[in-house]
Amino acid sequence: MKHLSLLITIICCFGAQAQSDPIPRIINGHASPNVGYNAYILYLTAEYTGSFGGGTIISKHHILTSAKNIVGFVQWEVGVGSSIFDELTLIRSTNATSHPSFDYFTSVNDIGIIILPQPLVFTFNVYPVALPDLDAQQTNLLPFENEEGTIVGFGYTTGISTGHSDMLMRSFHRVTSDSVCEQLYQNMLPQHFCAEDNVKNSNICVGDVGVGFVTYVRGRPTVTGIASYIREVCGNTNPTGYTRVQYYRDWIRNVTQL
Repeated sequence: MKHLSLLITIICCFGAQAQSDPIPRIINGHASPNVGYNAYILYLTAEYTGSFGGGTIISKHHILTSAKNIVGFVQWEVGVGSSIFDELTLIRSTNATSHPSFDYFTSVNDIGIIILPQPLVFTFNVYPVALPDLDAQQTNLLPFENEEGTIVGFGYTTGISTGHSDMLMRSFHRVTSDSVCEQLYQNMLPQHFCAEDNVKNSNICVGDVGVGFVTYVRGRPTVTGIASYIREVCGNTNPTGYTRVQYYRDWIRNVTQL
């Protein structure tokens, strides 16, 4: 493990390219204390171009994230252990896998796992989050309508930001009805759900793709969603689309043995 000086240097090198994309951020979020399961992910091509997103620690060796953060990239810098960006500890990986049926254009099966080359040391500041139980029947999948989840990330925080947030930001989103989701994303399937913040109007954008949607299941923080669909321009208040983690529990177990 090492600190993020290399990470910051790389971001500067391709910053001009990243700025041409929609602005990545949690908007109207609040500064968050450290969330030990959160992972910052810089994903890079062989030419050292790329961007950044988020993920969730699910074991000492595995980071759950979006397939968008994996497909087409060959190297991942994973930052963990702090709510202050400059104090993150960095692990470099060249091993990741995405769902074999992932479709970038429809975001179907938007789930992936980064495999770390050395185990994380779990501490007060670094720890895993629970996964949903296996559900062979694929019925009554988590999360449920109107259930509130937490999202955290280091994405941009305003429309004029030019880089990552210096502090971890947090927001709370509540699961919408399926009908609301279907009106926005016409190809919604049982493996997806939508959630929104209709209190503070916070939202996420490209740089927060892959972050976990974490709810409490029988008293345990559990990652039940992965940020996937982003609607229109950044800063809007439309619901965000998520990959439903429990739908993919068998696939996760096959990859991780968890």
